[in-house]
Amino acid sequence: MSTSVIKHLDVFPLRLPMIRSFAFASGSAGRAGDTAPHVLVRVTDDAGHVGWGEGRPVPGWSYETLESATTTLRGYLAPAVLGCEIHDRVGLHQRMHAALGRGPSTGQPIAKAALDMAVHDLAAQATGLPLRAYLGGAGLVRPMPLSYTVTAHETDGAADEVAAARGAGFAHFNFKVAMGGPDAALAGAIRRAAGAGAFIWADANQGYTLPQARRAAAALADAGVDVLEQPLPADRMNLMRQLRLGTALPLAVDEASVSPADFFGYAAEGLVDYLVLKVTRSGGLGPSLQQIMIAEAAGLKFLVSGLTDGLLTKLATLHLAAVFGYAGPAALNGSQFTDESALFPGKAQLERGGAVLLPSVPGVGVAPETAALDRFLCDV
Repeated sequence: MSTSVIKHLDVFPLRLPMIRSFAFASGSAGRAGDTAPHVLVRVTDDAGHVGWGEGRPVPGWSYETLESATTTLRGYLAPAVLGCEIHDRVGLHQRMHAALGRGPSTGQPIAKAALDMAVHDLAAQATGLPLRAYLGGAGLVRPMPLSYTVTAHETDGAADEVAAARGAGFAHFNFKVAMGGPDAALAGAIRRAAGAGAFIWADANQGYTLPQARRAAAALADAGVDVLEQPLPADRMNLMRQLRLGTALPLAVDEASVSPADFFGYAAEGLVDYLVLKVTRSGGLGPSLQQIMIAEAAGLKFLVSGLTDGLLTKLATLHLAAVFGYAGPAALNGSQFTDESALFPGKAQLERGGAVLLPSVPGVGVAPETAALDRFLCDV
């Protein structure tokens, strides 16, 4: 049986309008009134099928920029994968790694994730299956509840923000800590406003020292937080070992878990309670699937998160999570911070009331309006 191969790859560096500011301990994803960098990838096979993928470079969070992701895709990854069979996803990553090798962790994962996502979309469409079914999951799934990202850093503002989000249908909440404010008081205000049934998720983005992390973990647990994410610098596993010894609050890592091997190290030593599933960070759906398998083998649960990504990444990530019966919440908060309504005018039919309804059409389920791409295209 013959199979189609990748024939063309097009890269679209975009800057989308920011509608709200978003800061965290290690930097910022942008400010209201500015623009947010996104890279869209379109892959076409020799049968004319088209797949779309997305990368969201956040220089304050990772080492990739709009410029580096674009040139990596155009100059290195595209030439490497042309001619690759569309269903050969292992071969796809072998070619990408051969073109752009790894150091201590995956090289240029955000650029690779955009290409990986586009190929998965293309391959699923070619088989006539929704992405979740192509990956081995059920065809029908329930709406996936989202986690609302609280941006206020003082108690009254946070409580008001939670109340407004609950009115819009959100039931679960995540927030940033290690920002120099009263983390425990902030957590308590969010818990009280959210109610006992909410999942409350604190993310330090590497912002604590070990003594600070010890104090914060105890105080956050008392305030009703369910998990603390990336409390310490990503390259300091030795500090996580020390924190784990005296901390009852469940822990997770994000920036420290780019590759499957990264997460395996933390899981094997019993340093984490959750995998944070973040497709853009991890080099795509393929490596993320491997991370989930490691978590399942280790008896660990996973949480779904993102990098203020757009609709393509949100849906692709939720398709993957649905394969394993994930019921939420998903901290995929791009809609809070960027306006992509021109690219995806039907988005409101898929995301509303604090939840996402996964499409049942083949592939990821959406494609950007190509006529709108020129409005946001930038020179790189």
